[in-house]
Amino acid sequence: MKTVAPAELKPDFEIEVERAVRHYMSAHDGHFPSRRNLLATLGGSLRDLNPVAKRVIERIREEQTALAALPEMPDAVREVNDRLAQAVWKAACEIANSEIETLRTMQSRREASQRAELADLEDVIDDLEEARDAERLRADDTEKQIRTLECKLEKADREIAALNGRLAERATLLEGLRAEITQRAPARGSKHENNSGSNRHDTPET
Repeated sequence: MKTVAPAELKPDFEIEVERAVRHYMSAHDGHFPSRRNLLATLGGSLRDLNPVAKRVIERIREEQTALAALPEMPDAVREVNDRLAQAVWKAACEIANSEIETLRTMQSRREASQRAELADLEDVIDDLEEARDAERLRADDTEKQIRTLECKLEKADREIAALNGRLAERATLLEGLRAEITQRAPARGSKHENNSGSNRHDTPET
């Protein structure tokens, strides 16, 4: 079976290995990491990692040797470098402060806009609550009016029932009187006829 090199599997593998080595060195006083440390960070296999890590560590050691061989920096150069670093740091701070101020201004405007929107929403809510309360009052008034009308209607029904009762009683009385009058009328007619016959019999013949 053909073995595939890490560079063929992942072109930026060596860059990741170098980044992991330098990160480890910065956190451990310049000491190089072991292969196990790199495996724990990067994963993979020791067979793929070992040649790449070896090249990276050799290159870093060559850089350290070259830096150690450099002569000490002259004071004039160091002063210029310090002034340049201070100027760069000052400019960076000014830029950062300007960005911070811009962000604060944007945040203030955003908060003001949000407060205005919140105030508008509160006004809308107040209007809705007032409309709801007014509607409740109208509903209560309507309900009271309905109850009043119902009471009046019940009273009118009772009065109508009482009047109907009295009318029924009067109708009954009138019917009784009519029947009594009807019965008396024939009796009076018979009595009148009897009286007339009696008068005829009592009259002497001439």
